[in-house]
Amino acid sequence: MKAKHFNICKPYRVRNLLNLTPIINENGFIRVKVITELGDIPLEGSDVTVYASLDELVPIETVTTDENGDAPILEIPVAYNPDIATMDPEYPYTDYNIRVLRENYYPVLIYDIQVFPNITTDFIVNMTRIPIDAPYPLRERTTTIPRIGS
Repeated sequence: MKAKHFNICKPYRVRNLLNLTPIINENGFIRVKVITELGDIPLEGSDVTVYASLDELVPIETVTTDENGDAPILEIPVAYNPDIATMDPEYPYTDYNIRVLRENYYPVLIYDIQVFPNITTDFIVNMTRIPIDAPYPLRERTTTIPRIGS
């Protein structure tokens, strides 16, 4: 068999020799538990919002935590687009962001959560109480999740 030589400057479209059907629309799941910074004391009544990771924050769904600090499990769409070069057909995922708000606590944002089809991703969010004399009561704590394959 003769070896092919490729021009590394020219992009090539790889064809799947197995003709597998890519996952187009599946759902993944996010489970969030909200507790205090000082321990495993659950925070009832915290608002958990999931946002699509687009150029701007687009809210997908907002839920409220129960007396155990647990938010209802969020069912989130996961889409695989074979035209996006950075998407892996074997492990498709969609990026989302989470924001947790609770009165008298600093907001928490978690960016670039990778949600995979038919898999539940768990987060325990530690909230920090805003001191009475806080100079910046509206500041946020941001957590960025590193991307796979970056």
